Amino acid sequence: MTAPLTDSLLSTPTRNGSPVGPGGRMGKNEFLKLLTTQLKYQDPLDPMDGKDMAADLAQFSGLEQLLNINEQLEAQQGNYASLLTAMNTSVAMGAIGKTVMAAGDQVVLAADAQGVLGGKVTADIATSGVAKLTLLDGSGREVGSRTLGLVKAGGQQAFDIGSAASGVSREGAYRYRITVTDSSGKDVPQQTYTVGVADGMSWGEGGAAHLSVGPLLIDIRSIIRILA
Repeated sequence: MTAPLTDSLLSTPTRNGSPVGPGGRMGKNEFLKLLTTQLKYQDPLDPMDGKDMAADLAQFSGLEQLLNINEQLEAQQGNYASLLTAMNTSVAMGAIGKTVMAAGDQVVLAADAQGVLGGKVTADIATSGVAKLTLLDGSGREVGSRTLGLVKAGGQQAFDIGSAASGVSREGAYRYRITVTDSSGKDVPQQTYTVGVADGMSWGEGGAAHLSVGPLLIDIRSIIRILA
Protein backbone atom coordinates (compact mmCIF):
# COMPACT_ATOMS: atom_id res chain seq x y z
CA MET A 1 0.00 0.00 0.00
CA THR A 2 1.30 3.40 -0.88
CA ALA A 3 2.12 5.53 2.14
CA PRO A 4 0.03 8.67 2.65
CA LEU A 5 1.48 12.05 1.79
CA THR A 6 3.12 13.59 4.83
CA ASP A 7 4.62 16.98 5.60
CA SER A 8 8.09 15.59 4.95
CA LEU A 9 7.02 14.59 1.44
CA LEU A 10 5.35 17.93 0.78
CA SER A 11 8.31 20.08 1.57
CA THR A 12 11.87 20.18 2.76
CA PRO A 13 13.39 23.15 4.60
CA THR A 14 15.84 25.42 2.84
CA ARG A 15 18.70 27.28 4.49
CA ASN A 16 16.47 30.20 5.36
CA GLY A 17 13.76 27.92 6.75
CA SER A 18 11.24 28.39 3.91
CA PRO A 19 9.53 25.12 2.92
CA VAL A 20 10.31 24.19 -0.68
CA GLY A 21 9.52 20.90 -2.42
CA PRO A 22 12.16 18.72 -4.07
CA GLY A 23 11.23 20.07 -7.51
CA GLY A 24 10.65 23.63 -6.34
CA ARG A 25 7.91 25.35 -4.38
CA MET A 26 4.72 23.25 -4.32
CA GLY A 27 1.40 24.88 -5.03
CA LYS A 28 -2.10 23.42 -4.98
CA ASN A 29 -1.86 22.31 -8.65
CA GLU A 30 1.37 20.40 -7.99
CA PHE A 31 -0.15 18.82 -4.90
CA LEU A 32 -3.21 17.64 -6.82
CA LYS A 33 -1.05 16.27 -9.64
CA LEU A 34 1.05 14.33 -7.14
CA LEU A 35 -2.05 12.88 -5.50
CA THR A 36 -3.50 11.90 -8.88
CA THR A 37 -0.24 10.19 -9.86
CA GLN A 38 -0.23 8.32 -6.57
CA LEU A 39 -3.74 6.99 -7.20
CA LYS A 40 -2.89 6.08 -10.80
CA TYR A 41 0.07 3.90 -9.87
CA GLN A 42 -1.23 2.32 -6.69
CA ASP A 43 -1.33 -1.46 -6.37
CA PRO A 44 -4.86 -2.57 -7.47
CA LEU A 45 -4.58 -5.54 -5.10
CA ASP A 46 -3.71 -3.24 -2.23
CA PRO A 47 -5.38 0.10 -2.92
CA MET A 48 -4.97 3.20 -0.77
CA ASP A 49 -6.85 3.06 2.48
CA GLY A 50 -9.86 5.36 2.69
CA LYS A 51 -8.45 7.02 5.78
CA ASP A 52 -5.20 7.76 3.98
CA MET A 53 -7.15 9.19 1.07
CA ALA A 54 -9.15 11.42 3.40
CA ALA A 55 -5.95 12.60 5.10
CA ASP A 56 -4.40 13.54 1.73
CA LEU A 57 -7.53 15.42 0.68
CA ALA A 58 -7.57 17.25 4.01
CA GLN A 59 -3.95 18.27 3.45
CA PHE A 60 -4.83 19.50 -0.03
CA SER A 61 -7.79 21.51 1.29
CA GLY A 62 -5.66 23.04 4.05
CA LEU A 63 -2.89 23.93 1.59
CA GLU A 64 -5.35 25.58 -0.77
CA GLN A 65 -6.82 27.68 2.04
CA LEU A 66 -3.37 28.81 3.19
CA LEU A 67 -2.38 29.79 -0.34
CA ASN A 68 -5.60 31.76 -0.78
CA ILE A 69 -5.05 33.56 2.53
CA ASN A 70 -1.47 34.37 1.53
CA GLU A 71 -2.62 35.81 -1.80
CA GLN A 72 -5.23 37.96 -0.05
CA LEU A 73 -2.67 39.27 2.45
CA GLU A 74 -0.22 40.15 -0.33
CA ALA A 75 -2.97 42.01 -2.21
CA GLN A 76 -3.96 43.91 0.95
CA GLN A 77 -0.35 44.80 1.64
CA GLY A 78 0.02 46.24 -1.86
CA ASN A 79 -3.21 48.21 -1.50
CA TYR A 80 -2.12 49.55 1.90
CA ALA A 81 1.27 50.66 0.54
CA SER A 82 -0.40 52.43 -2.39
CA LEU A 83 -2.89 54.14 -0.08
CA LEU A 84 -0.14 55.25 2.30
CA THR A 85 1.92 56.68 -0.56
CA ALA A 86 -1.10 58.58 -1.89
CA MET A 87 -1.88 59.99 1.58
CA ASN A 88 1.72 61.08 2.17
CA THR A 89 1.84 62.73 -1.25
CA SER A 90 -1.41 64.57 -0.56
CA VAL A 91 -0.15 65.81 2.82
CA ALA A 92 3.18 66.90 1.32
CA MET A 93 1.52 68.84 -1.50
CA GLY A 94 -0.86 70.52 0.95
CA ALA A 95 2.07 71.60 3.14
CA ILE A 96 3.93 73.52 0.42
CA GLY A 97 4.00 77.20 1.28
CA LYS A 98 3.23 76.52 4.95
CA THR A 99 5.43 76.35 8.03
CA VAL A 100 6.10 72.77 9.07
CA MET A 101 7.51 71.38 12.30
CA ALA A 102 9.28 68.04 12.26
CA ALA A 103 11.27 66.03 14.77
CA GLY A 104 14.89 66.85 13.94
CA ASP A 105 17.91 69.01 14.72
CA GLN A 106 18.41 71.05 11.55
CA VAL A 107 18.29 74.83 11.20
CA VAL A 108 18.93 77.23 8.32
CA LEU A 109 21.08 80.28 9.06
CA ALA A 110 20.30 83.33 6.94
CA ALA A 111 21.75 86.84 6.91
CA ASP A 112 19.61 89.84 7.84
CA ALA A 113 19.78 93.30 6.25
CA GLN A 114 22.99 94.03 8.17
CA GLY A 115 24.56 90.76 7.07
CA VAL A 116 24.33 89.15 10.52
CA LEU A 117 23.61 85.43 10.42
CA GLY A 118 20.81 84.14 12.59
CA GLY A 119 17.81 81.87 12.91
CA LYS A 120 15.41 80.31 15.38
CA VAL A 121 15.23 76.82 16.87
CA THR A 122 12.47 74.98 18.73
CA ALA A 123 12.73 72.41 21.49
CA ASP A 124 10.75 70.68 24.24
CA ILE A 125 12.23 71.49 27.64
CA ALA A 126 11.63 68.50 29.89
CA THR A 127 12.76 70.04 33.18
CA SER A 128 13.56 73.56 34.35
CA GLY A 129 17.23 74.47 34.55
CA VAL A 130 20.08 76.31 32.86
CA ALA A 131 20.02 75.59 29.14
CA LYS A 132 22.73 75.75 26.50
CA LEU A 133 22.42 75.91 22.70
CA THR A 134 25.23 74.43 20.62
CA LEU A 135 25.57 74.95 16.87
CA LEU A 136 27.20 72.26 14.69
CA ASP A 137 28.30 72.09 11.07
CA GLY A 138 27.47 69.25 8.67
CA SER A 139 30.32 67.10 9.97
CA GLY A 140 29.13 67.44 13.58
CA ARG A 141 31.90 69.88 14.55
CA GLU A 142 30.90 72.54 17.06
CA VAL A 143 31.02 76.01 15.49
CA GLY A 144 29.41 78.06 18.26
CA SER A 145 27.34 78.02 21.42
CA ARG A 146 25.55 80.26 23.86
CA THR A 147 23.77 79.94 27.18
CA LEU A 148 20.00 80.34 27.17
CA GLY A 149 19.92 81.04 30.88
CA LEU A 150 17.33 79.59 33.20
CA VAL A 151 14.44 78.06 31.25
CA LYS A 152 11.19 76.57 32.49
CA ALA A 153 9.81 73.20 31.45
CA GLY A 154 7.45 73.38 28.50
CA GLY A 155 6.82 72.06 25.01
CA GLN A 156 7.89 73.57 21.70
CA GLN A 157 9.73 76.63 22.99
CA ALA A 158 11.48 78.88 20.46
CA PHE A 159 14.99 80.28 20.94
CA ASP A 160 17.18 82.62 18.87
CA ILE A 161 20.48 81.28 17.59
CA GLY A 162 21.93 84.64 18.57
CA SER A 163 25.63 84.74 19.44
CA ALA A 164 26.00 81.00 18.78
CA ALA A 165 26.34 81.98 15.10
CA SER A 166 29.01 84.64 15.71
CA GLY A 167 31.77 82.31 14.54
CA VAL A 168 29.91 81.23 11.40
CA SER A 169 30.84 82.89 8.13
CA ARG A 170 28.24 81.64 5.66
CA GLU A 171 24.55 80.93 5.29
CA GLY A 172 23.22 77.41 4.94
CA ALA A 173 22.10 74.31 6.80
CA TYR A 174 23.46 73.54 10.25
CA ARG A 175 22.59 71.25 13.14
CA TYR A 176 22.06 72.13 16.75
CA ARG A 177 21.42 70.66 20.17
CA ILE A 178 19.98 72.04 23.38
CA THR A 179 20.95 70.68 26.78
CA VAL A 180 19.68 71.51 30.25
CA THR A 181 21.90 71.09 33.30
CA ASP A 182 20.00 69.09 35.91
CA SER A 183 20.35 69.21 39.70
CA SER A 184 23.26 66.76 39.62
CA GLY A 185 25.20 68.91 37.16
CA LYS A 186 24.61 66.61 34.20
CA ASP A 187 23.78 68.10 30.78
CA VAL A 188 20.58 66.45 29.55
CA PRO A 189 19.74 66.62 25.78
CA GLN A 190 16.26 67.94 24.96
CA GLN A 191 13.89 67.04 22.10
CA THR A 192 14.57 69.41 19.20
CA TYR A 193 12.63 70.24 16.03
CA THR A 194 13.28 71.39 12.48
CA VAL A 195 11.00 74.29 11.57
CA GLY A 196 10.64 76.18 8.30
CA VAL A 197 8.50 77.02 5.29
CA ALA A 198 8.13 74.11 2.86
CA ASP A 199 8.96 75.22 -0.68
CA GLY A 200 8.93 71.93 -2.60
CA MET A 201 8.68 68.16 -2.44
CA SER A 202 10.42 65.06 -3.75
CA TRP A 203 10.26 61.28 -3.37
CA GLY A 204 12.84 59.21 -1.57
CA GLU A 205 13.55 55.49 -1.34
CA GLY A 206 10.41 53.37 -1.40
CA GLY A 207 8.28 56.27 -2.60
CA ALA A 208 8.48 58.18 0.70
CA ALA A 209 7.58 61.85 0.26
CA HIS A 210 10.05 64.54 1.37
CA LEU A 211 9.52 68.26 1.80
CA SER A 212 12.25 70.76 1.06
CA VAL A 213 12.77 73.71 3.39
CA GLY A 214 15.44 75.72 1.64
CA PRO A 215 18.50 73.43 1.63
CA LEU A 216 16.87 70.96 4.05
CA LEU A 217 15.01 67.77 3.18
CA ILE A 218 12.36 66.63 5.68
CA ASP A 219 10.78 63.17 5.64
CA ILE A 220 7.00 63.63 5.66
CA ARG A 221 6.78 60.92 8.34
CA SER A 222 8.74 63.07 10.82
CA ILE A 223 6.35 66.05 10.59
CA ILE A 224 4.32 66.63 13.73
CA ARG A 225 2.62 69.94 12.88
CA ILE A 226 1.71 71.99 9.82
CA LEU A 227 1.12 75.65 10.59
CA ALA A 228 -0.64 78.27 8.50
